Amino acid sequence: MDAPQSARQVEMEVVGTRLGKKTIVLEHIAKSYGDRQLFTDFSYIFRRYERIGFVGANGCGKSTLMRILAGKEQPDGGTVDWGETIKIGYFAQECEVMDERQRVIDYIRDEAEYVQTSAGRISATRMLERFLFSPDMQYAPIAKISGGERRRLYLLKVLMGAPNVLILDEPTNDLDIATLQVLEGFLDNFPGIVIVVSHDRYFLDRIADRIAAFEDGRIKVYEGGYTDYLEKRAGREETGENSGGEEKKGNSSGGSSRKKRSYRDPEREKLRFTFAEQKEFETIDEDIEALENKMETIEEEISKNATNFVKLNEWVQEKENVQKQLDEKMERWVYLNDLAERIEEQRKERQS
Repeated sequence: MDAPQSARQVEMEVVGTRLGKKTIVLEHIAKSYGDRQLFTDFSYIFRRYERIGFVGANGCGKSTLMRILAGKEQPDGGTVDWGETIKIGYFAQECEVMDERQRVIDYIRDEAEYVQTSAGRISATRMLERFLFSPDMQYAPIAKISGGERRRLYLLKVLMGAPNVLILDEPTNDLDIATLQVLEGFLDNFPGIVIVVSHDRYFLDRIADRIAAFEDGRIKVYEGGYTDYLEKRAGREETGENSGGEEKKGNSSGGSSRKKRSYRDPEREKLRFTFAEQKEFETIDEDIEALENKMETIEEEISKNATNFVKLNEWVQEKENVQKQLDEKMERWVYLNDLAERIEEQRKERQS
């Protein structure tokens, strides 16, 4: 049951439902548990096509807010108003309970047999292939797939609902690099609103063009990605300023005259790793070393079986396969290290 090894083998068309002018409007919402106030007096109008990341300490109320946005929980005060065309896809932090006897393909078909994309109607089978589930994996019971694969399957089910608002609560948890590449490719072209909770700065920098931070029982909105947010917060702390100004304007957005931009606007995009590239960069030296060690073992086996034609042929084929993997890893190593150097040069230029 081998899945594709790289998301570069996968092409992802746009999936989603048309988004109307009215989105989601929050007015003075608040939430407490017992005597503990999570947040209060939060008003916000989600812009069409925006990507916003919510950050804050564990237990501050981020997941609670996501459930409120998804209509799965009620605020203690204030109102949430969803536009008539809003269709939410909610990817929770915890994977939903699955019937382990059910086949992978049937789990997806329960959501939709076909999904409409920019390239036309695509079947559940083809979408599973795009999410790295090979044909034999699709007809296996869910009990046979790993925890990470279940998380990936759950993500695909959410997307098969063709939402125009995606709420992603810690989406990078338990997803492998290949799946993250697929997700990033999907989000690049997603024609709707993306609302994400994450602790990973690389993913937030890749995805978000606004950051909403839980600070002292209130939620304050900052323009830019996560790195921009950290810089603004550090500057505010250095000058002793309290929050307000730009952040307060963000909370009342919606009628803003700010130029609407697409997610991948090259004029504003910094040179940076994707989230998947960052993870790959962190482990690629170890991956290459492991392949080199494997090649040494294969060479030893080839020497031992020099007179055993059957074994010799098997080991020679294995050597070819590993050599191909090693060549690909070395190409990626060159690319990633070159990109890392250019990112560092850009960072220095911005600081000078």
